[in-house]
Amino acid sequence: MKRLKWVLLIAGMLVFDFANAGPAAKFAATYTDERPSLVSVVVIDGATQDSLVFDLSTGYTLATLKVPQDKELLIGVSSEVGIVTDTSIKGRNGGDAKAIAGGGAAVVVFAVPVDGANGTAAIAAPGPVMLSARVQELSATLGGVIESCEDTLGGGELGDEPDGVIDVATECVVTDEEIGLALSTLASHHFNFVLPNMDQGEYNLVAFFVTGALAKVDINELSVSEGGTVEASAYAKAFLGKTMVTAQQVRATKGGVIDADIVE
Repeated sequence: MKRLKWVLLIAGMLVFDFANAGPAAKFAATYTDERPSLVSVVVIDGATQDSLVFDLSTGYTLATLKVPQDKELLIGVSSEVGIVTDTSIKGRNGGDAKAIAGGGAAVVVFAVPVDGANGTAAIAAPGPVMLSARVQELSATLGGVIESCEDTLGGGELGDEPDGVIDVATECVVTDEEIGLALSTLASHHFNFVLPNMDQGEYNLVAFFVTGALAKVDINELSVSEGGTVEASAYAKAFLGKTMVTAQQVRATKGGVIDADIVE
């Protein structure tokens, strides 16, 4: 009976300790379920001269966490990133051009002391990170579509009779041919950041997102001067979908957070 009492007493003490103990690590999270957000869009339609367009969108999300002296913060950033690129070239008679479309999304994480709180602002290692990026380039030299031809010139003493040879440039009806390439992707991406040896205080942990879109057309002017006809179009869009930012207060082992090169 006495042994049973001791067992019950110890069990009760353990239950009391577990009920009153705080978590091993403090944790905060914030998320968005909007789709899409931070949309960057550019369009070049039917350009016959060199053209370049760029668009940029920015936004942020934050979480708040109290940090004791000399603790580390482990921060994870996850986001859906969508990129749409569409390029096309239309021309004839040797017209030559390039159509380029690209997009991407990046993030940087930093900590800012809450108003009136102690602490020092800091950027999380390893700094800005590209979550996703893609550049699509379409290059083409187009001869066109021959609709009909008639041998009308080149023969006879005056050169005004058929000579049995077709000159495409002068004796054929040629219409434009067109080629295009379009890609659309949506994928989830994740990266971990760390803020080492933080000063004591309450911090806003900010994940600052950037999306960018670029469209470019490069016309080969020599091909145009030699009789070619060409025009090019480019469209690009980059955006964010759902995002999640998690922050955890941890204690790294001594020398556990280092900036090291990859050994080949």
